[in-house]
Amino acid sequence: MEKNVYGVFDSNPELLAAIQDLKAKGVSGTQMTVAADIKRDVQLGNEHTDILIIANQDKEDTLFLRIFHYFTDEGSGDLRSFFTKYGYSFAETKAMLQEVSAKKFFLLLDEEVSIEELKAGEAKSKNNSL
Repeated sequence: MEKNVYGVFDSNPELLAAIQDLKAKGVSGTQMTVAADIKRDVQLGNEHTDILIIANQDKEDTLFLRIFHYFTDEGSGDLRSFFTKYGYSFAETKAMLQEVSAKKFFLLLDEEVSIEELKAGEAKSKNNSL
C-alpha cells in the first residue's frame, strides 16, 4: 500500500486543523500518517490516537527502543527507510527529510483515499461560498 502526501504543515495547529477537516470528510485516522523529526513535537490530542506517527527520533527513546523502531518501522524510527519503503525516490526522500528537519510536518494518506477528490471538493465548496 502506498502513502501519498496530502500536505506539509509549518505548525502543529495547522496539522491538527487538516486532520480534523479530513475526518469530517470521512477519512479515518488509520488511513493517515504523520511524519515529523521528533515524535513528541506532534501533539494530536486524545481524539486522534489512531493516527500513525513516524519520526526520526524521540528524545525519550532509549537505545533499545531506537533499535526496535528501526527494525519494525513502528512509532519513531528512520524516516528515510519509511519514505523509500513507500516508493519515494532518493531525490523525493531527500527533499522531504529536509522539510522535516526544518520542523515541518507531513500528512500522508493511504492510497485508497483520493487526494484529488478531496481537493476538488474543497475547491467546489470555496466556489460555492463566493
